[in-house]
Amino acid sequence: MVGLGTGVIAPICVEALIAYIKGEAYSFVRALVVLGVISLAALVLFLVRASGKNLRTSLDAVLFITGLATFGIGVSYVADSAGASAVVLAKAWGTTFLGLLITITAGYSHIATRSGSALLLATRRVRRATHVEQYDVGAILIAHRYDEYQDADQEVEEKCREALHPQDLQFIGYYVDGRCRFHIDALEAPALNPFFRRSSRDERRQAYERTGRQLDWLVEQLDTYMQHLSGGILIRVVFDVEQGALYYCNLDERTYLMGVTMIQDQVLVADEKIRRLANELGHLPRSGPPGLTAIRQVAGGTAP
Repeated sequence: MVGLGTGVIAPICVEALIAYIKGEAYSFVRALVVLGVISLAALVLFLVRASGKNLRTSLDAVLFITGLATFGIGVSYVADSAGASAVVLAKAWGTTFLGLLITITAGYSHIATRSGSALLLATRRVRRATHVEQYDVGAILIAHRYDEYQDADQEVEEKCREALHPQDLQFIGYYVDGRCRFHIDALEAPALNPFFRRSSRDERRQAYERTGRQLDWLVEQLDTYMQHLSGGILIRVVFDVEQGALYYCNLDERTYLMGVTMIQDQVLVADEKIRRLANELGHLPRSGPPGLTAIRQVAGGTAP
């Protein structure tokens, strides 16, 4: 929203600065022409990218071009303002610095988005659950719910609770729009004590929750590369780290599960469990945005 708002406001401000420097009355017609040209450029860039996920890239490009244009206008007025009054010089230099600021901001936004550095900074923040609940189902299960948790997520949580077991699948997180709605785990099991010699169970939970947020960006980048191979989007991804594995399962548009097993010998077992869980959840009404059927058709059918 910020990028979109800036993309609309920036050209209008540029036109206002031109009129201000030249001492002319503000021309709404000329402003609309400038806005139309910028909007057309954004549309062209968006269509070329051919993906809604790249809208921010298109906006960054438009803002970058706008910033360069503003910077060029400012520099030209500075060059033509020799011997001019202090007011005119201030206007000219102000336009130059504004253009430079827009250009740098757009460039940084693009680099931060593409490199994931902005995401890494954002996910360093530890999120605090608004509700913690403990279940004793033969094993102790701990559920953490966050501000985004909705009533429609209860059935999803129940299914996740049924899939957990200390011997194979120990952690499941549920994410919508890159934010965790809840996660539930079996990390309290005494049999898992050897895995917590260097970090506590709460620290491990926080690390898993942050990793789940980072997966949204990572899989989006992988999807972009898959498009170049004429493939669909990724439905399931397994990150086998030789000390267990981390699982990503797409449920819907920007809605996914993240699962974890800490035991290497159980990687295949946990993979099968979270695959079955994802297929079950695919038939449940959820509070995430609709689109599961269309997404899986694009990907080549329901995940096996």
